[in-house]
Amino acid sequence: MSTNASSSLQRATDSIIADHLADGGPGLSLLIGRGKRVLLQKGYGMADVERGTPVEPSTRFLIASVSKQFTAMAVMLLEHQKLLRYDEPIGRFFPEFPAYRDRVTVRQLLTHTSGVQEYLNREYFEAVEGGAEFDLPQVLQCIAGLGELEFAPGARWRYCNSGYVMLGAIVERVSGQSFASFLREHIFLPLGMTSTEVGETGEHLPGQAQGYTYRAKTDFAAATYTFSANVGWADGNIISTTGDLFRWGQALYTAKLLPLGKLAEAFVPCRPLDPAFSRYGFGHLISERRGVREVHHSGGIGGYVSRFSRFTDEQLTVILLSNAAGVDLASITGSLAELLLKDKLAPILPVEIGESALAEVAGSYGGKPRDLPVSLDIAQSAGSLTVTFWDKRQAGLVPLGRDFFRCAGPSEVYLQFLRDEGGALTAVRVLSSGSVSTLQKQRDAAAVEVTEQG
Repeated sequence: MSTNASSSLQRATDSIIADHLADGGPGLSLLIGRGKRVLLQKGYGMADVERGTPVEPSTRFLIASVSKQFTAMAVMLLEHQKLLRYDEPIGRFFPEFPAYRDRVTVRQLLTHTSGVQEYLNREYFEAVEGGAEFDLPQVLQCIAGLGELEFAPGARWRYCNSGYVMLGAIVERVSGQSFASFLREHIFLPLGMTSTEVGETGEHLPGQAQGYTYRAKTDFAAATYTFSANVGWADGNIISTTGDLFRWGQALYTAKLLPLGKLAEAFVPCRPLDPAFSRYGFGHLISERRGVREVHHSGGIGGYVSRFSRFTDEQLTVILLSNAAGVDLASITGSLAELLLKDKLAPILPVEIGESALAEVAGSYGGKPRDLPVSLDIAQSAGSLTVTFWDKRQAGLVPLGRDFFRCAGPSEVYLQFLRDEGGALTAVRVLSSGSVSTLQKQRDAAAVEVTEQG
């Protein structure tokens, strides 16, 4: 890339980030790469507002659920060593678990299709907010005590942190090493990821950003930081930098860790032909952004959010790590994709639909995934629709068909409305970069189950 092109990229990127973050508030570390080259690596805002410490490219962040792809790789390495099988029941590793241990497989834990209940529920968060700390045996005991499966193994898809905590325990029980030691020896050191560690305490690592809850550029507060509330286990306990994650991303194009045939299994959606299933592989979401393949994962936990995207056909990498929990990284990623991919993205082609069709779509949709209620409301006004999501985000809806709409803006969210055999509208499927959630149309005040949650 020429100097002029590089300067143009930086100016355009600075403008995108400035729409979301202020210089004196919590910030973000960004890396854009194409092939093996880093096009732009830069810090924005503050790593520690109170101390006046700016975000640098070397600043460390808790990457939350982006950690899951490392947990999955650890399991894949053990499978390659023939120390476990993807399709074996988990009972060998968890003889203390309920009878479902003989029906749930390792593969189902990897792909969020096990039916194991979510440990990150209201009771857990109330306990840690009250100062409780847990160790891995206690959390496993908690998961085992949650009761029977939510659904038959393999029958549905529902994002489940419990499964990845269990996978981390499998790594330890099979390898005889701690999870941190195994990842350091088999992944971080071979790839030169010298700034990456598994968090093992409630203390910040040297060079790690302070986390913040973030509502707006001038509305934020320092987040508490404890082991059980923030760091936790193999579902989200890795602390890293954009540079190290770029090294990781480059390795995923090579046979440095696994033969390519073995590695490819991580990037195959668990049920690619079933539209109700999120397109999840082993620790990665596999999607298309208007015709361009994107392999990615996001994360978020008290004070930190992250997104790691690889547009694999274009060899383009976008890494965003932030200590402003609440900043919209999906929107930033979308704006950067528009900037960097330009004519590679298929055009958006709106269609005209009548007022009666808009009125049919308007209404409330929702239910109760895990332990928390979810609702989505669609309002009609002056020939247009506006959706309000469960986290209070709002967007205009752009009709692409009678039952298919795109949320206005760069975040790449679509709503697909479902009908019964008689043609009555019954539900909405929220499609977000490979993640799928199906919410039922509400006909009264009673809650209806959310059948899938990405």
